[in-house]
Amino acid sequence: MKKTMKTIIKIKFLILASVLMISNSCTKNFDEMNTNPNSPTTVPATNVFLRATNSLIGTLLGERLDVYYAGSYAGQTAAIGFGDYEYRVDINNSMWRSMYTAMTYFVDAARLAQLEENTNLYAAALMMKAYTAHQTTDMWGKIPYSEAFKMADEIIYPKYDSQQEVYAAILAELKEAADLLNNGTGSMGAGDWMFNGDITKWKKFCNSTRLRVAMRMSMVDESGAKAVIAEILNNPSTYPIMTDNADNAYFVWPGISPDQELWFKRMGVVSGPKKDQYRTNSVLVNVLKDHNDPRLPVYVDKNKYGAYNGYRFYYGQTKDSLNNGNNVSHIGDRFGNDPKGFSPLMNSAEVHFILAEAIERNFITGNAQAEYETGITRSLEENKIGADAISAFLTQPGVAWGSGTSTNLYKIGLQKWISLFKQSVEAWSESRRTDIPLMDQNVSENYALKHNRPPFRMAYADEEKSLNTSFPLDVVEDDIFYGTQMWWDTRKGIH
Repeated sequence: MKKTMKTIIKIKFLILASVLMISNSCTKNFDEMNTNPNSPTTVPATNVFLRATNSLIGTLLGERLDVYYAGSYAGQTAAIGFGDYEYRVDINNSMWRSMYTAMTYFVDAARLAQLEENTNLYAAALMMKAYTAHQTTDMWGKIPYSEAFKMADEIIYPKYDSQQEVYAAILAELKEAADLLNNGTGSMGAGDWMFNGDITKWKKFCNSTRLRVAMRMSMVDESGAKAVIAEILNNPSTYPIMTDNADNAYFVWPGISPDQELWFKRMGVVSGPKKDQYRTNSVLVNVLKDHNDPRLPVYVDKNKYGAYNGYRFYYGQTKDSLNNGNNVSHIGDRFGNDPKGFSPLMNSAEVHFILAEAIERNFITGNAQAEYETGITRSLEENKIGADAISAFLTQPGVAWGSGTSTNLYKIGLQKWISLFKQSVEAWSESRRTDIPLMDQNVSENYALKHNRPPFRMAYADEEKSLNTSFPLDVVEDDIFYGTQMWWDTRKGIH
């Protein structure tokens, strides 16, 4: 007899609670706990996998990084009343540490899965470690990776690998995971909250992530990117990819405290008007308005006066009467006011836009327009936009393929950026790769006179600079957030 949804949620909650209890009580001696012969208790791999996933999502898609920091840099969200590129040593240390904590848990989940001879869970843990590393390197650039997670080998101060080296390692790990998942054995267990043990969906997520990584590096390693993309698309049965919203890699929250969606926990209201300082950014709001985008009322609330208005970053922003609490729109309910909401790691819309770009740039053959329009359709469908409105939107000037003054490649980039709302690190990375949308007037007040783009990078953690003797001294950090660009950021004339 099938369990009821209520029972399943209750079981998931108890598993998460037990994992958190275990991890919080023994983080400092995690490896010792699993290997000490005098304390032979071994945590199930699926429990550690859930702890790793929860740790990743809590940082990457939590309100601090996803809304305040990367969301502002991506031109999608802002913090009214502050509205600046805040830098706090403790928070910056914590973000760096938390991403590495998540990777460490994934490494340990993979190790335990091997002991259990569970190749499917091992592959998923390896894939998620690579996914986390990709987001981490795209925030900071050079990171410790090849020598990280090797305390057992007495590597206390792991070297920093170049971003090119990290990308090569990530792609190798993702391919290994993809191949293992094709012939894997073993259950994902109760720790798989995202796909509930559906291995086919893990395959699609893994291969779609490979496409994402390949496209990100395509401006600096076109041949390498083409090879990865061709391998996947020429072998669809071996390397399936996301095609529909049912494939989306979304972590859906039970909605029972404390397991509620992360943006809701910060800015959600049970009743009455929203009051939180986190709001929408003028870049996003203006793009949606300019294209008569039906996602506007889903992404953005009307302000107190019944209009849509985002916070504007520029020199003089704190004195701008339009940047006040009554005038700047809150984030829409689907994204920030649902305790049972979602934390998105990747969606099918992005995959179709990747394919459209690959075709338009002659990496592969195919119908770029069809992939582009499917990407838009998938994004609008998941935002509950009806078929008639979707058809009308596809004919809008500046949206319709071949219309207006913008190139089709620009259209692909813009619609991809819009579809990444709530995946702020990814949206920020895409805007740095493509300069779409152009944000030369969206620089925070304290930096607007010196810089012509939002931040290039996160500042390295102070504790890493002071404690890791392998820290690279050739990395330039100008005004905290600028200096050295990402390896794949080929934009010229930016500062």
